[in-house]
Amino acid sequence: MLPKEAIKEFQNLYKARFGVELDDNEASRRANNLVNLYKFVYDEPAFGPIKEHELQEEQKIKQPE
Repeated sequence: MLPKEAIKEFQNLYKARFGVELDDNEASRRANNLVNLYKFVYDEPAFGPIKEHELQEEQKIKQPE
């Protein structure tokens, strides 16, 4: 859960970008969804870190012969 100050900042940014005012509940929901998306995309993979040899194997498969 984001702090109230972060929600207010998100509301201001959202209004400046899209011209729409969000109430506190909607702003909180959207801001938290955005943070969760970034965490999902930029955190470690769900199945653990990829090992170097797995990357090398994947590259071999993709290279044309």
